[in-house]
Amino acid sequence: MTTPNKPNIVFIVLDQLRWDCLGISDSVHPVMTPHFDQLAYEGMQCTQTYADCPLCMPQRATMLTGYTGSSHKMPFNFMEGPRTPVPDEYSLPHRLVREADYQARAVGKMHFFPERARLGFEHIALHPDDYVAWLDDHGYGGLYRGHGLGGNDVYPAVSAVPERFTHSAWIVEQSVAALSQMDPENPFFLWMVFEAPHSPFDPPEPYDRFYDDFDIPEAVIGNWVNIEDEPLALIEARLLKKGHRITPQVLKKIRQHYYAQITYIDYLLGRFLGQLKRLNMYDDTVIVLTSDHGEHLGDHHLFAKYTFLESSAHVPLIVKLPKSVDRLQTHITLPTLTADIVPTLYDLAGLTPHDDLDGISLLNLPQERTIFGETTQSAFAYDGEYKYIAYIDNGAEQLFCPEQDSDDRKNLISDPTYDHVKVKLREALLDHLRSHGSPLLDDQSEFRVNKRELDIDATLARNGAAWRGPMRHGDGYTS
Repeated sequence: MTTPNKPNIVFIVLDQLRWDCLGISDSVHPVMTPHFDQLAYEGMQCTQTYADCPLCMPQRATMLTGYTGSSHKMPFNFMEGPRTPVPDEYSLPHRLVREADYQARAVGKMHFFPERARLGFEHIALHPDDYVAWLDDHGYGGLYRGHGLGGNDVYPAVSAVPERFTHSAWIVEQSVAALSQMDPENPFFLWMVFEAPHSPFDPPEPYDRFYDDFDIPEAVIGNWVNIEDEPLALIEARLLKKGHRITPQVLKKIRQHYYAQITYIDYLLGRFLGQLKRLNMYDDTVIVLTSDHGEHLGDHHLFAKYTFLESSAHVPLIVKLPKSVDRLQTHITLPTLTADIVPTLYDLAGLTPHDDLDGISLLNLPQERTIFGETTQSAFAYDGEYKYIAYIDNGAEQLFCPEQDSDDRKNLISDPTYDHVKVKLREALLDHLRSHGSPLLDDQSEFRVNKRELDIDATLARNGAAWRGPMRHGDGYTS
């Protein structure tokens, strides 16, 4: 599908936003997101979207190319970057600029390798480097994460800088300014990538108190937790984050601050969306809202991401189309991937997607679909009804029914009633991994099984990259 008039494109990414932490999701999480909800009311809400490799850098490569991690071979942060596995000419901004006369700018957390890679963008306002330098200029040098908690600490904190000097406010200010700097004769592509609600959970005052009087749901604990065949990777993740040591009182505050960060971004984006309307751009703009992955948020005693549990791999996806394009449906319940965003935007911009893209345009989805994903630890297949996960450590397996069990409480893998489901999804996943030459397979093209024992004391002694010094003068993630 192509459109005669090329729409403006605003692609908004929140880092580590769970699928069930928007008001529109109608979940147990009481998160206030009026602007995100309005975009969903006006547009299409994809309710079964997953990150094929739920981690920051792999997903940025996927969201800018339409290729999943199985294809671009980037399963972990800081190994290689989007520039290395996929050439620039395969990136969305590169093609929009060179083939469709777009202007392409990016603001926020690129998380590229190298950090200053442009991948086709004409200009990038980079977080944290440019933001940290901006703090220096405004008398707040060294106060990015000035509370002392690092990017992977899960304890609650409060922003060390006033509200108007947070990185979320900076990203919105840069984006608002960018709208007035665009050439009105050409369409634009603006990629806005927030670091929040990624940990540390440090909303500014007064947002840190927004949810003090709300009923906060307790963490979900699956029937598979702390039993003999629990996947070793999940036990290790729990120990690394010390999730088993988080008390209910602390978890309640963590969740309040996580919700507050989401609401804070939503409220800030009201200013940006208002500017789009003031400049008469809103009706001609496609707006995409999604996340690179979720956040376990204490469920199953886990934090962060990198698993195929719902709290980690299931992400929101909202697409508000321009007025010139009829939305096909308000709710898309077919399994979808973040890789589907790029071919959708190619369709809207009148460009032909590459033949071998893993993503499928949301404007031309099939009737049925099974999606796949892999990390260095596990792989999954999901057909819209059942989700199968295979772990290479000790050959553990899980089988869930997300439609009836939206937070992975009940592992069905040992129930013979579901043996046919397990066999079907397992074989489909193996076929997918074989076709991509996955390192998760052994010499016989079967799932590789690592037999190992976990040294609990040594695991507890490890720190999950929480330390972070007082960044100054534009020093970024290498600081």
